[in-house]
Amino acid sequence: MIKIVKKIIKNIAAIFIVAMFFYACSSKEKNEKSIKFEEVAQSVGKEVVIKQTDSGRLAVVLKTALLKDYTHLNFPYTEFPNGIELTIFDKKGGTSVVLADYAIQYKKTSLIDLRGNVKITTADSSVLKSPQLYWNQRLKWAFTDFPYSITAKDGSVNKGDGFDANQKFTIFKSRRNKGQQILKD
Repeated sequence: MIKIVKKIIKNIAAIFIVAMFFYACSSKEKNEKSIKFEEVAQSVGKEVVIKQTDSGRLAVVLKTALLKDYTHLNFPYTEFPNGIELTIFDKKGGTSVVLADYAIQYKKTSLIDLRGNVKITTADSSVLKSPQLYWNQRLKWAFTDFPYSITAKDGSVNKGDGFDANQKFTIFKSRRNKGQQILKD
């Protein structure tokens, strides 16, 4: 009788060990999240300040709380999920500031997508506001399909439902705009 009980216990133990082996080797896709190569940033920077010079002169300062670099992908980009503050110094000593809650820069297309409370204050004190703005670095062109407002230094206001413009705003095409212009006598 004792031999039979021992044999049964050995068989149960053997079945239990085999079951554990198959469970350990089985796919755990339901229980584990696999990490894809595309989801992992090549590098991450916190409290980043990038300075760019032009012929020894400080030209641009970019500040961001978080930078994620995905330039290892087939369609490379850099993401600024916590927003940016970009200060641009022109050759005449003027300063323009670009603020946004979120930004993403696509390397192949030279396109920058600014989102959330986008505000550009130019060197002449004009202020542009929009919920989203695209800027093509290569073409030096800015555009949006979202509502915008521009307040000029003299207090003139222009509002519309989207625009296309060169980066100096000397060419400016607005859609359904209205505004208040201040004219000198």
